[in-house]
Amino acid sequence: MILGVGGILRNLSSTKRVRYLLILTILITLPCYFLGLVVLRINQNQPQEVSPTVTPSPSRTATITLTPYRSLTPTTTATITQTSTVTPTSTNTPTETATLTPTETPIPSETLTFTPTETSAAPTETPPPTSPEVPTETPTQGGNP
Repeated sequence: MILGVGGILRNLSSTKRVRYLLILTILITLPCYFLGLVVLRINQNQPQEVSPTVTPSPSRTATITLTPYRSLTPTTTATITQTSTVTPTSTNTPTETATLTPTETPIPSETLTFTPTETSAAPTETPPPTSPEVPTETPTQGGNP
């Protein structure tokens, strides 16, 4: 229904459009007004309650209220930290050091020395070399060349 009213309102002039919108608003709010009147009528049928009488009496009471603005909540946090410390140490270890000591070494000289050796004078037999057999051709008689 509202969509249909919106389509109709587009075709009207701006003065008529404002007038129709105000009338529509009044008609929509009328049920709320009637409901309020019904509630008032129901409340009138209730018996009247005695209202207390207030008598002012001058008195002053000072009250100080401290409101904490900080909240302290105890918490426990476990932190495990592994720390290793390396301490450099130096150890003096004796080492062997080779020290060259100059010494005189005799240099060999070239000397010819004659050393006699014994050889036996006995003759030994050595067999003469043998020659291998060589095949030879023998002429044969026959008709085959």
